[in-house]
Amino acid sequence: MIRGSAKTTLLASAVALTAFLAPQTASGAGSGSFTSTGSMANMRSGPAGALLPDGRVLVAGGYGGSFLQSAEAFNPASGAFSSAGIGPMTSQRSSAGGAPLADGRVVLAGGNPLAAMATAELFNPATGGFTAVAGTLNVPRQEPAAAKLADGRVLFAGGYDSSGPSYLRTAEIFDPATGGFTLLSSVMGARRDYAAAAPLQDGRVLIVGGDNGISPALASAEVYNPATSSFSAVGSMETPRTGPSAAPLPDGRVLVAGGNDGTKNLSSAEVFNPATNSFSSAGIGSMAGPRLQAEATPLADGRVLIAGGTPDGIASLSSAEIYAATNSFSFKVKGKKLIVSVQATGTVSVADKASSRGASAAKKKHKALLKPSSASGDPPSITVPLKLSKKARKKLKQTGKVKVKARIVFTPQGGVADTRTAKLKIKRAKKK
Repeated sequence: MIRGSAKTTLLASAVALTAFLAPQTASGAGSGSFTSTGSMANMRSGPAGALLPDGRVLVAGGYGGSFLQSAEAFNPASGAFSSAGIGPMTSQRSSAGGAPLADGRVVLAGGNPLAAMATAELFNPATGGFTAVAGTLNVPRQEPAAAKLADGRVLFAGGYDSSGPSYLRTAEIFDPATGGFTLLSSVMGARRDYAAAAPLQDGRVLIVGGDNGISPALASAEVYNPATSSFSAVGSMETPRTGPSAAPLPDGRVLVAGGNDGTKNLSSAEVFNPATNSFSSAGIGSMAGPRLQAEATPLADGRVLIAGGTPDGIASLSSAEIYAATNSFSFKVKGKKLIVSVQATGTVSVADKASSRGASAAKKKHKALLKPSSASGDPPSITVPLKLSKKARKKLKQTGKVKVKARIVFTPQGGVADTRTAKLKIKRAKKK
């Protein structure tokens, strides 16, 4: 939730500063798009969430006309949310930081039910209940960025301390083994309220955007390295964003969606590529509408759930969307190879249509000309060897060509599989 008229005034008065935040160009490693899914039972702006061991996603707290103490879970199998078996939180909590723990529980810390909070609580999916954490944040934080570290601890960075008031650049770490928080001696390169964070595959944590009290929306980003307990700058986003959502993608990149650029709430998205330390919106679709302070959570299959938020800084949303890698593809046959043009990292599998599930044993034995094969790779293309049966090889040798009705499946990382049936014309290589 936006912090009242003071926040709105700040956004409006500092709009001119965003013109000096020059976007940078980066190359993407794959494309994707957003599609709508089921809606939450409650409207929630500024909820916290995390992936649960059973594949559901916890979405807790937020603001929906009042500060919420309720929680619900998204089931990707049904595309629906439900609060069944989930008790209330120990406190009303909006704009908290949340992250999953190694044992399946979820830690929620900070937030705002009128002032910045220092308390924390744990959700236990085995019981569906919330319990208070003995330790408290060293600094009260509303709108902190939070992400799980590789060793099971959780980073809470930045936020806003309403007792200051202060836009924070400090960070601390929650240790589930002790239930306590430790303030880091190192600080971020910028003060960041309303920033977003996501873990990287190499163990670092990306922290993006936010509001520093001067610029209403930051384009800058930085990474926290737990090995050195230090922060360092990386490339800037193409679009300044305060209050964005961020989640890791299975190919190692990070999706950053929505937020506010200092003038308006955003429906656009971009991705961070750790290989180049840069951002790009190339091939990344936009959400159905603007979302500020939504919750982004990676699903077990690599897709990303975006839930709640506010479209205008006033109303709260109950709707949700799912980001998935693009699964469309085209192909051509070259000799005994199938070259498949793709827009995302993934796996292509090829099999004789007669060998597919549902075909009779007699039909499989009689017509199977192609043995199953597969290959994985990145855009722009994946090459799959076409493995002919003995019967097909004999025909190819005799006639110089063979036609096969094949079943081609492209399964992108973090996306839904696309299946097609096609007639492949395989020709014998010309002798030189």
